[in-house]
Amino acid sequence: MIPFFQQNHRKRMLTNLSILAIFYANVVVTFAFIYFVLDITGLGAIIDHYSPLPHQDEHWLDRMINSLYFSVITLFSVGYGDVTPFGLSRGVAILQAMFGYILPAVVVIQYLRMNESDT
Repeated sequence: MIPFFQQNHRKRMLTNLSILAIFYANVVVTFAFIYFVLDITGLGAIIDHYSPLPHQDEHWLDRMINSLYFSVITLFSVGYGDVTPFGLSRGVAILQAMFGYILPAVVVIQYLRMNESDT
């Protein structure tokens, strides 16, 4: 029988996918927090080019949402260009983008190892 249709394999796959989703969410939130701290301290602004400048500095929640949005877009290598990092946030964005490129390869390797051990 094909391993995917076996009950144990499906449970393990669902568990691994859940762990992966939680891990990705943790990475997104952690980097968003770093961007947020750099933005409010003035060490690395996250500028939304489609929002008026006075609106960007008004409320901490707007800054947090921009940081979260930028973190997701950077991790998944979409890069729309509507939000741009400045200062130290650029270096953090480079690290996060590298992490976003490497992580899927690690996931595939782990998946192949898991299937190899099943046979």
